[in-house]
Formats: sequence, structure tokens, C-alpha cells
Amino acid sequence: MHAVQVQKRSVRRLMAGGLAAALGATVLAPPASAASPAAAGTGATTEAARAAAAAERTGQRVEVLSARTELTQVFAKPSGGFVAETAAVPQRVRQTDGSWADVDLTLRHDGAGGFRPAVSPADVRFSAGGRGPATTLTSGGKSLTLAWPGELPAPVVSGDAATYPEVLPGVDLVLRATRTGFTHVLAVKTPQAAANPALREIRFDLGGDVRVRRDADGSLRALAGAAEVARSAPAEMWDSTTTSATGRSAAGKSSAAGPGAGARTAPVATAIDAAGDLVLRPTPGLLDPANASFPVYIDPAWSAGASRWAYATNNNSTNSDLTAARVGKDSGTGVIYRSYFEFPISALRGKHIESAYVQMRLDHSFSCGDTPTYMYRSAGIASTPRTAWAPTLSTLQASASSHANESGGCIDGPQPDMTVNFTGSGVTAGLSSALTSGMTAITYGFCACSDSSGTGESTLDRWKKFIPANAKLVVDYDSLPGQPTGLQVGGQACVTGDRVALATPPTLSAVFPDADAGQILQTAYELLEIPASGSYDSSTPRLTPPAGSAVTAGARSTTAPVTGVLGGRAYAWRARSTDPAPYGLLSPWSAWCEFTVDDTPPTVTVDPVTTPAPPGQFYTYKLRSPDPDVVMFRYGWTSPPTEEAEAGTTLGYPGKTVSVTLTTPAYGTNTLYVAAVDSAGNVGYGSLVVQVDPPAAG
Repeated sequence: MHAVQVQKRSVRRLMAGGLAAALGATVLAPPASAASPAAAGTGATTEAARAAAAAERTGQRVEVLSARTELTQVFAKPSGGFVAETAAVPQRVRQTDGSWADVDLTLRHDGAGGFRPAVSPADVRFSAGGRGPATTLTSGGKSLTLAWPGELPAPVVSGDAATYPEVLPGVDLVLRATRTGFTHVLAVKTPQAAANPALREIRFDLGGDVRVRRDADGSLRALAGAAEVARSAPAEMWDSTTTSATGRSAAGKSSAAGPGAGARTAPVATAIDAAGDLVLRPTPGLLDPANASFPVYIDPAWSAGASRWAYATNNNSTNSDLTAARVGKDSGTGVIYRSYFEFPISALRGKHIESAYVQMRLDHSFSCGDTPTYMYRSAGIASTPRTAWAPTLSTLQASASSHANESGGCIDGPQPDMTVNFTGSGVTAGLSSALTSGMTAITYGFCACSDSSGTGESTLDRWKKFIPANAKLVVDYDSLPGQPTGLQVGGQACVTGDRVALATPPTLSAVFPDADAGQILQTAYELLEIPASGSYDSSTPRLTPPAGSAVTAGARSTTAPVTGVLGGRAYAWRARSTDPAPYGLLSPWSAWCEFTVDDTPPTVTVDPVTTPAPPGQFYTYKLRSPDPDVVMFRYGWTSPPTEEAEAGTTLGYPGKTVSVTLTTPAYGTNTLYVAAVDSAGNVGYGSLVVQVDPPAAG
């Protein structure tokens, strides 16, 4: 065997194949000083991202259309973050083509011999006259029908109402579309009409897919099996009195839509007869010309959707006028009102609530000047549209003073409606607390009381009527950035409990999530040298990490290579992000990722196992390295070698070995080149001169 000559040199480089696979299509981000937020946001495809970018570009808030619901709209703000405006009453309806249209209860011909509201959350249809159902209300594929026991005349249609004149002498039937269903009101126009015995017991034929059940309080429920198709509050009647109990001319006149402020009211008894039909028994006293002003209206209202607002009265009386949310002592009846609004908040879970307030629209006040209204957190609404005097007023959230007297009795009257905002830290803190506790909705109670025991609630000048359809919970929020994931060091995935070995100072990389798609985050890193003990904590000295950069939420960001790390040492790093001003919210830190810098190439030797054979015959060599982290050997008759063999172990040898068999390329002097590659990608080279003498002449 001829002498072996081994040559060694080191090459510091990563394993090219592994790095390319790890990086995939990742775009390496330059340091923060070289990146602009606009560039970082390029390629964001979500609708929320487009809205955020448009808001920043135009300086105007832009709606996130994909977040729109019947109750809620979300807007991206020019300064960053979002505003959610959530109503308690449906504001819009999704059309069959996927678009949204604002609620419009104006009745239109439906092309099938009836009338429907132009845009309504409730599927309701009114008759064009004749026999058959006067109205049909459909919910969940099931229907409730209500018919007048006789032939209906053609209606006079105006706005949301269809009036069927003279269904009895001097009595009109008025059907009105509401946002959740319909009302059917008998308008008794004269004292002579009120004397008709037919008004002492009024019958409506009920049909459809339901059975109607009367509850103990007089309310009605239309059920298809166990599913509720519609419900009706206890029926009520009211007259057209316009002078309040105080002798003042009351604002607002009675109509089929509801009682005026000075109207006298009375309950209407309800029953379901043996045939399953509805029987109404008005209070006789309010049909007596000596006690009532005409017209007198008799009404139960039906709803197919769960209402998110309710009123309560201190005497448990009913009010059929649902166009107003009353607060305080009614100057006409002496009844004290509170109103409750429930807002869904599930979509805000996990968000940072910067501020919140409730916006109301004041329609009328008793006073010509500002008087207070108080908003409390309250228990949930047990029933709607009327709830018992039971929902507890817990924590006072805010108060606001307002006025909008429309009676004409003020110097500057009639006064216009007023927007009233219930603001303050209590509202924000209360909403944040509700979200933290896992609540899906929050309920606010409005009253004229300065404390939950009712102080000041009987003060007449605090009497107000708000418009339910304009009630909104307005929340300025931002999503907390998520904990960074998908950590990579030098293009290799970090593994908990293991250290990645690298030949050169590596780049650091992670994915930075945030629920606010398209938002531009700022990344940051911590870097430390792991002590000899292997343990580290908040007191372990930090090294200077690579600079962070701007990154679009949900995207990967990669740093420049770290500096100041030394071979043979172990290090750990972690990452987090900050969302834009004005919030500057910090994400949680990522998990730690550990790595070592191993820049020493492994030693490699090669020994012939068999005697060198002539060209064309196989010859076995054994490649060895004393370094246990060698993962691969390379070999070949050219430099650098390209043939590869996985490193293995040999009993009794502490390092790595492999045996390879190959043919000598030619007689004479040949050089076998070998290399060992360790787990960090370091490559150590060696060679063996193989002499094969040619056959003897002759």
C-alpha cells in the first residue's frame, strides 16, 4: 500500500439545499431603516387590509365591507385601528346578490297580488284586499297568517302602512310593517263606531304552520313544534287625548303607530279559542265617549325577530308605541319608564378597547333645557318589547344632559332632535370587563335616576323619548398583535428543547400575526448568550439584536445576520411586534429559540481497505471523522467531491464512518478527494493519493 497524503482546508458555508428548502418563497426584509410601511404592506389581499390602506391614503375612514352585518359596521381609521358601530335594531338587510340595503319599510306591490316592505329584516306580506290572509309572516321557513273574518277592501297604502277602510262601520284595519314583524291595529274613528257590539269581542283567524299559545301575562307565541316563529306583546288600546295630566299640551299625537304622550291607555284581554284563533276583548271604558277621545286604537304587535331593546314601567303597564324608548316620568300618565338596550360584543373578543360610548338620538324632552339621563350596566333583558321592572341597574357607566322639546311650548320650540353621547372611562372599562369575562352581549339600562335606587326618577323635567333605531354602541378598538410563530434561525426551523447548529452568524425569522389583516407591525428581537449552566431568565444580560423591520400582519419577517456572536458559543433569541400608533400595543414574546455557532470544520481521513486494483475493478475505502456531529461524507476523483454517503457509526469508534467502493480511474497516480459535512454545514476536506502501477511489460 502506498503512502496516504491527507490535506485539510475549511470552508464556512451553509448546506445550500437545506437553506433553500427552509426559505421557500420568503422575502428577506431589510433592516427597519431601509423598509417603508407602504412597501411592507404591498401584496395584502384581504378586504380589511385594503380598507386600512385606503384610510391611511385618503385620510378618511373606510368601511370594512366584509365585517358588515344587520347591526354592525366596521371602519378602518386613517390613524390606524378600527371603529365598530353596533345598533340594537336592524339597520340593513343582505340581498340575494350578497349586497346590503338599508332598511326601508315603504310598502310596494310584490307582483303577486300583495304588498311587501321594500327592504325589511322581517319576511312579511300584506293582502291587496278580498278574502284570505290579511298578513303572512314567515320565519325559518314557517309561517303565521292572520285574517280578518270577512272580505277586506282594497287598502290605502302610505309609507309602511296599509289601511283597509271600513272593515266595520267607522272602523279601519291598519297593518304596519315593523323592523321585526308587523302590527294590526283597529282604528275606531267615532263614538258611534265604538258603540258597535262587534268591538266588544274581536276575532282574527290564525293559520299557517303554527299553533298560537297565550302566556299568563297576555302575550302570545306562535310555535312550529318547539321553534318560535313569532311573538306578540300583551295587547293594548289607546285614545287620542292630547292634554297631559299636568294640563300641558303633550307632544306627539296618537296614531296607528302608537299612543301620543297624552293618550289614555288600557289593556286588551287576549284569548285563543277552541279553533286556535285570536280573540281580543278591549277595555269597555276606553270605548266610552265619556272617557275617551277618538280615534281609539286597538293593537297587538307581532315580531318574528328577537328584539334587542325593551322598556319597563313601574306599574307593569304596556305601551304599544315602539317608535320611542322612554325614560323618566310620563307627564301624561304618571308612569315611570326605563329603557334597556342590548348590544352584541362577541366580535370584539380579544381586542384592545381604546374607547367606547353609546350614542342615542333624543326625539323629545319635557324640559326646554338640558336635564340629565343616566346609563347603567344592567342585567339582561328577560323579555321584549316590554320587560318587567326587574333588570338590575348595577354600575353607573355615564350620564349625559340633553333637551329636544318638540311641543312648541319653548321660546325656541319646536326644538330639533339631539344626538346624545354617553361617554367616559366607565363605559370603556365596563365593556373591557364584559369581554374579559367572556360575555357575548352587554346590556345598558337608561333611566332618569341618579342612583340605582331611583333618586330623581319622578322629576318631570327628566322625561325623554329616544329613537331606538338610532341607538349605537361605538367602539374604537385594535387587535392585540399575536405571539410570533414559525421561528427560524439561519433558515432552519427552531425546535423546542433543541439547539440549531450553524456555521455562520444566522438571520432570525418569524411570522408576526395580528387579527387586523393588513396592519403594519414593527418587529423587535431579544438576543442573549446562554450561560454555562444552560439556564437564563430576565436578569441574563442581553446582547445587541438585529434591527427589526416593518411587516404586514400575518407575514414573515427576516433580519440581517446577527453580529457579535462567536464560534463555540450557544445563544437564544425571541421576537415580538408592536402595532401602529396611536395604540402601540405589544404582542407577547415568542418562545425562545436556541442556536450554536460552530465554525470549525470537521476532520476527515480516508484509508484503503483493500489493495488498489487496476482500472475497472472495485476498490474499497473507509472514510472517518472523529467529530460526532458529522452527518454526511462526500467523495470522488475530482475536487470538490460530489458523490455523497450518509455518515454512520462503527463499534468502538467514537466518531462517524462510512465505507465506499469505487473503481480507480487510471493506472498511475490518482487522487481520491473526500469531505465531511457536520450538522452546522461546516465542510472539512481531505484526500488520498492512490498509486496503481501498470502491468509489467512482456
